Amino acid sequence: MAEVVLSTEDLVVLGGPDTINVEVDFGPQGDRGSLIFVGNGKPNVVDIGQDPNIFDLYVNLLTTDDEYLMLYQYVDVLGTLQWQTLTKLIPNTYVTNKSIDFTTQNYCYIPISDIVDPSYIGSTDASNFSVQVTFATSAGYPIVSSIKTEKIEANLVDPERLKITFYAKEFDGTNWSDISGSRTANLHISVV
Repeated sequence: MAEVVLSTEDLVVLGGPDTINVEVDFGPQGDRGSLIFVGNGKPNVVDIGQDPNIFDLYVNLLTTDDEYLMLYQYVDVLGTLQWQTLTKLIPNTYVTNKSIDFTTQNYCYIPISDIVDPSYIGSTDASNFSVQVTFATSAGYPIVSSIKTEKIEANLVDPERLKITFYAKEFDGTNWSDISGSRTANLHISVV
């Protein structure tokens, strides 16, 4: 058995309170952090459902708007709180379907601002875009195609555009012939 040796005559035992009372409450509301809002239109036009706080973010999801996929931030500009554009949320790929009528026009235009961030407008050329196309077939006949891409500079009427010219033939079971009529071109454009 172990021998206990104490060198002091006084022993002081310290302890906590007899009872502990814990009250659960949410407490006062603190400052909200940054929220991300989305809406169909520009944030200064669309009702987002609540008053924004400084540094809140907003994404425009209206596809017909000229600032579609624009990211805004609510900031203080010279003492005035306002939405300011940050960047456009455009991925490195752009996908669309275009109807091409080979009897009248074998090309289409894609605005470059639909493909790249607006800050790159004017600094790209046709070699910056990898364009892949497949055509919907009629009657199940195979189609072979090739394309030519050109960058068309902006003018007073049109923005900077990518012109894609299509060359295609269709096999009817015995012969390859030029396509006549409309076909749907499934376009996949990557920025390189």
